[in-house]
Amino acid sequence: MTDHGRAAASAPPAPPSARCGGAAAVKTGLEAAGFTSAGVRSALQADHELLSQALELAVHERRLAGASPRLATLIRLFVLDLPVDTAAAEEALAGIGVDRLAQLGLVAEEGATLRACVRVVPHDRLLIASDRFGAAGAEYVAGVHRPSATLGNLTVRRRVGSALDVGTGSGIQALLAAEHCARVVATDLNERALAFAEFNAALNGRANVEFRAGSFFEPAHGERFELVVCNPPYVISPESSLVFRDSGLPGDTVSAELVAALPAHLADDGFGTIMISWIAGDDPTARPRTWLDASGCDAWLLHTATEDPLGAAAAWARAAGTEPGDNVAERLDSWVDYYASLGIAAIAYGAVVMHRRSGDNWVRTAELPPNRLKPASAHLQQLFAAQSLLRGEPADALLDRRFALVEHAFLDRTQRVEGGRWALTSTAVRLEAGIGFRVNLDAAGTALVSALDGAAPMRDVLPELAAQLGLPESELAVLAAQFLEHLVERGFAMPA
Repeated sequence: MTDHGRAAASAPPAPPSARCGGAAAVKTGLEAAGFTSAGVRSALQADHELLSQALELAVHERRLAGASPRLATLIRLFVLDLPVDTAAAEEALAGIGVDRLAQLGLVAEEGATLRACVRVVPHDRLLIASDRFGAAGAEYVAGVHRPSATLGNLTVRRRVGSALDVGTGSGIQALLAAEHCARVVATDLNERALAFAEFNAALNGRANVEFRAGSFFEPAHGERFELVVCNPPYVISPESSLVFRDSGLPGDTVSAELVAALPAHLADDGFGTIMISWIAGDDPTARPRTWLDASGCDAWLLHTATEDPLGAAAAWARAAGTEPGDNVAERLDSWVDYYASLGIAAIAYGAVVMHRRSGDNWVRTAELPPNRLKPASAHLQQLFAAQSLLRGEPADALLDRRFALVEHAFLDRTQRVEGGRWALTSTAVRLEAGIGFRVNLDAAGTALVSALDGAAPMRDVLPELAAQLGLPESELAVLAAQFLEHLVERGFAMPA
């Protein structure tokens, strides 16, 4: 790995220890004080990442005026990384005690005040400990951030026997999998990350996770799992200063190699999800589609965003933070120069969801909507099942089957005032659960969507709709078959 001139940083403090025992009791005590995902987000009025940078820190601190004193103290200590009065901390930590947290490596006393040694943030039903913002060192362990939340939402969650979490970091994916998998193996090259993950498993009472040190899939060589998840250091980066971000491999090599390697670790009928980035061309998904050739898996390639080189450099440099003495302009130039040396004009991001299945495999692509994802396990399984249906018969045959819209489909109409009267400007159907796909509708699409009630095949209502729209029935039949195929493929409609 080549660092391209970046100075090595001092190591961050030691991770908390799971070997002292009693970690699960800490979670119970924190939750009793309201330190839960709902409680923290309500107190901070936040529905996004809980940042602790200058502006967000000042805003969050002022929000706490309306929170209970115990909860406010815990949020200042573990989320906002602010010193708190030791006496106030003792009261907030009733039943746990400052001494116990100090033994675990979570806090340290500084005179009459207490500082957190780590960041602890609720995520769903879990508490996740990670390094504090601004902690330095190549082995920095990140907390739950947008890519890890996206991966969690794009994971197929079935009750199965075994799961593999590659590049576990703080352990969030392994702990989520442990809720529905009998056995979970979590790997990471960063042994400091494994220590955090092991502590988080103890903190959350998860005893069915095994932690193995090593690079990517190597610690699970020759093994197959019913679920595989991977959030690797996929950033196309000229640096190798941060293990969680930088692979040290050129360009998008790490994404290509891991996409190709994942299927060998999937059992038959197993699902896997991996976060990736890639060098984008005129067709933004062309390059990663080639990585799936002969994979033995069906796959959905979900494209989330594309950035120009300067935008990508700024985003990742900002996300990783800067250190004293950093020359920000020079650092940005080094990233942009690196992209130019590889001929990179655009960088794309996304996820690949795979399903191992024998036979004639397929790859489908979709743009993920910009709105926040929701847990999409059921939706993803529906998307894979839909392909089995669509590939088994021509689109025209769909008109002879009964379909109904799913219950979480919504029809949105937008109107504006024109000449003193309301005029319809747009109509769309969207999904409220899972992946929030949206389809804009013209008059024909609106009529066809309204007819999808499961009562009769679409072909039976075409004569009435054609007369209503003033279209030849044969022309509407072609439109209806294509439209219905698209709705079924994206999970808007299912056989009634």
